[in-house]
Amino acid sequence: MKAAYKILFGVAWLLSWLPLWLMRWFGRLTGRLVFTLDRRHRQIMLDNLALSFPGKSPAELRKLALSCLRHICSAFFEMPRLVRYSPAQAAAMVRVHGKERLDRAQARGRGVILLTGHIGNWEWMNAASIAIINSPALVVARPIDWPPADRLVNYWRCKDGSRIVAKDSSARSLLRELRAGGYIALLLDQNVDWYDGEWVDFFGRPACSNKGAALLAMKTKAAVVPVWCARGPDGKFDIFVGEELPLVDTGHKTQDVWDNTQNYQRALEDIIRQRPEQWFWLHQRWKTKPYHPWPREKR
Repeated sequence: MKAAYKILFGVAWLLSWLPLWLMRWFGRLTGRLVFTLDRRHRQIMLDNLALSFPGKSPAELRKLALSCLRHICSAFFEMPRLVRYSPAQAAAMVRVHGKERLDRAQARGRGVILLTGHIGNWEWMNAASIAIINSPALVVARPIDWPPADRLVNYWRCKDGSRIVAKDSSARSLLRELRAGGYIALLLDQNVDWYDGEWVDFFGRPACSNKGAALLAMKTKAAVVPVWCARGPDGKFDIFVGEELPLVDTGHKTQDVWDNTQNYQRALEDIIRQRPEQWFWLHQRWKTKPYHPWPREKR
């Protein structure tokens, strides 16, 4: 595995010297090839899009799916540049909108939960975090199945001092970070198993959604602030900071967890609807099915 990592690192290092416009061109070309040849993933995307945007025609859905694949592959080809870039160089490629909202939330001293997802180039946003927050963040991430690739990705994720904690062993670390007034980053737009989530409405369908952010916010009273990335027309990345999401805390824990989880997913849906071609529609977001009637009745 050590040799495999060195080879992978070397390939990424060599690719990082190619012009960024050329790497993006390769990405767009790869995206078109994947759309043409990979019938299985093309159908996953088309199914997800059709159910999420019932008003769009088949031609519009195909165009949106193709744009999405071209974007995803472009983001993939951009990532080798992060092996060579310093955090300052990565930050020079982004524009941040609404940073004062994060500063206000952090000033309260209760910690900040950065609510985000696989939107835009999320890896570049992480690498450029010095442009967004005042200190390194604690990032919850599922380890990549192939250890050399996981090690490479974590190499650029941690260049600015950020730390990566595995999803399955993160609770205590996250609580400590928030109680110390720090930042944690949670990507909450993926499917989870029934024992980790709550079924809430996401694009009009029940989606099993991670309830960890709700539990952390209720326990620590940390601020929850949406942050997301979008590819700009000039090749740079725009990073947007949304308004802090209010905490539902009525004392009825079960209901409050559901309400807060629903609010966080609604915020993510609103973000995705702004740039649907830049979200990860390849993911089977609605894979876990509810075992109770839907829509859920509020107790």
